[in-house]
Amino acid sequence: MRTPLRIALGIALTAALVAIIVAFVPVERVREALRSFDPVWLAPLVACYALTFACRAARFRALGIPLGFGAMYGVVSAYQFLVRVLPLRSGEAALPVLVKRLCGASLAHGFAAIALSHLLDLAALALAALLALLAAPDVRATIGPVWTTLIGVGLVAMVLGYFFLPATAGAVASRLARRLRAKRPGAADRLDGIAHTLGEIRSISHRVAGLAAVWTALAWVAAVGTFWSAAESIGITVGPARVVLGSAAAVLAGVLPVSGVGTFGAFEGAWAGGFVLVGVPSGPAVASALVMSAATFLYAGAAAGAFAWIRLRAGRGETAAPPVASKDAT
Repeated sequence: MRTPLRIALGIALTAALVAIIVAFVPVERVREALRSFDPVWLAPLVACYALTFACRAARFRALGIPLGFGAMYGVVSAYQFLVRVLPLRSGEAALPVLVKRLCGASLAHGFAAIALSHLLDLAALALAALLALLAAPDVRATIGPVWTTLIGVGLVAMVLGYFFLPATAGAVASRLARRLRAKRPGAADRLDGIAHTLGEIRSISHRVAGLAAVWTALAWVAAVGTFWSAAESIGITVGPARVVLGSAAAVLAGVLPVSGVGTFGAFEGAWAGGFVLVGVPSGPAVASALVMSAATFLYAGAAAGAFAWIRLRAGRGETAAPPVASKDAT
């Protein structure tokens, strides 16, 4: 997809989602909820969010990215910020490019690490949401047995996808590439690239699945703390099960390629819909989504800016370093 079309589609998607939110939730209800905002909750919100970056940086290192923790944290910050700024998650390419530039890791390895991270996140999200659904009988009663069953089946499928999707999709991509090689060599090359990336995912997963899963679990504990703080800042006091269920749709929207510009629109709509589903009024639900989105966006931008500034200073230092005189010259 061409860049202008991608940008236009992202802007249109954001505008449409914002229009839907405004149409279904009166602005005055959101304003009223925002008046009850307690800034004290910003400290734990930002602290927990920063901790998720640390866990994700450690996970990428566990997945074989040969960078120090500080550099990896900076790369994760820049990656998260660009994903949220660029339309339709085109910022996903930032991490493989940065990693290749900083330590020489292959692009295939970088993309495989991202894909495996997303699979781990989806599996963790599905498992947490499934447990939360089992722990919230009133929520199950509200959505009814049919939707409860469908959601439960979908969550189980997401968990199983982590174990079977890379191998199955890789085999399908390889077969299609062989069939299309004579008639459509360009498509066959792209399919070969996909199969190679999926092969990297399987290889990495077999080596470090346990350690990566540990860091994923820790990241999700920190993420739940972030969600809880955002809800409490607006006066939404719900149990951990409802926090997990309410934020699950927003987390899923952050993984799938449906974001607009700056993730505004898809994230807020999914968050508000999820919390309304678990019994939170629409005004506070949208207000907490705005708090969560704004606070995390600003932190990601600040962390990415700090990383860029440090790298720029390091680059200038390397450029300005005087050559070492040889002994022969003296």
